[in-house]
Amino acid sequence: MPGAVYCEPTGNERILLDATLDATDLVIASPLYWYSVSASTKLYLDYWAGWLRVPEAGFKARMRGKTMWAISAISEEDPAKAGPLLDTLKISADYMGMHWGGELLGYANRPGDVLADEKALTEAKRFFALGG
Repeated sequence: MPGAVYCEPTGNERILLDATLDATDLVIASPLYWYSVSASTKLYLDYWAGWLRVPEAGFKARMRGKTMWAISAISEEDPAKAGPLLDTLKISADYMGMHWGGELLGYANRPGDVLADEKALTEAKRFFALGG
């Protein structure tokens, strides 16, 4: 329903909202799943849609200026395949007036594979110093 107003979150959803609003940076760690974010990441972003409709939360205004980062394991050797995942997060950050900190992608088809991705391991050592 357009323009619908949602009730103040309670319980675990309230804890999640408060933690989100209290953070200066949001690090979204999601594997590339069917060329986009994982189901749990999508559910988290779906909460954002509801929180935008809770006037008391002031969600969009309070998210402005925070920094979003992305970390993902991809099983494709072509990092361009992570484009839809990254676009989802970048567009969401832009809509909220957030800064984009950057992305860290590591190749991993099976558990532990990322430990052989020397490029990703090197980038990880300086990742958070790059953005903001």
